[in-house]
Amino acid sequence: MKYEYQGIKLGDTIEKIIHLLNNKNTKFDDFYSYLIYEPGSTIEDIPTKIFIYLYTGTVVMIQVIDENYCLTEDLRVGTPISKEIIEKYGLYEDDIAEDEGYYESTKYKELGINIDWGTGRLKRYNDRVERIIGYTFDGQGEINLNIRKDKVDNYLQCKNLKDIFHSLKKIYAIEVDVDKREIYGQLDNYKFTFDLVTRDIKSIQNLETREFVKTYNWKKYYILKKHCLFHRSISVYIEKEITKKISYY
Repeated sequence: MKYEYQGIKLGDTIEKIIHLLNNKNTKFDDFYSYLIYEPGSTIEDIPTKIFIYLYTGTVVMIQVIDENYCLTEDLRVGTPISKEIIEKYGLYEDDIAEDEGYYESTKYKELGINIDWGTGRLKRYNDRVERIIGYTFDGQGEINLNIRKDKVDNYLQCKNLKDIFHSLKKIYAIEVDVDKREIYGQLDNYKFTFDLVTRDIKSIQNLETREFVKTYNWKKYYILKKHCLFHRSISVYIEKEITKKISYY
């Protein structure tokens, strides 16, 4: 089964879809550290949502609510849930799924079937018949949502969001400006700015003095590295030079 919507698949990087995202259609959920992109399709007031995990920069879940999208012919939006469909796709509900309105599948582990109970949640259905209203493609089982440790001991030595993600997330100190393509975090009196696409550090600022501990210019380096314009030993040297000025903190 193909888990794809408008050319976006589970596991796609934010780099692939960054041109679609802006501050109006993309919000940040600081509890899960997800960027939630709404491409615009809805059924009444229920929107399609695409979830991007900030730690990995990848699409981890897609909730498709779109009458014009059809996963398979017998799972079209509006189709009543029947015994035959339940048996064919191995559909089942646990306590959470039953409360929130979806079926999971024993045969397709990444597939969820979103349903309406026919109780007026959607104005068009008020006959108490369970119907399909969308699909969830769920790849969260492939990622670690429970990061318990930073990758560096000294946060001023971080090179990437992953290095201090645990410390930032546990105090809900992460913000995102999608239009500027930047991620912000604060620990003690230091503000960290990361690139949204690569999650690499761009600057560290002391908020008391307003001075920048360090600013980074990775862009030119990555262009050169991508096109193999220097030997690996030079690559390692440049990375050390870029970051060595903060090593004494």
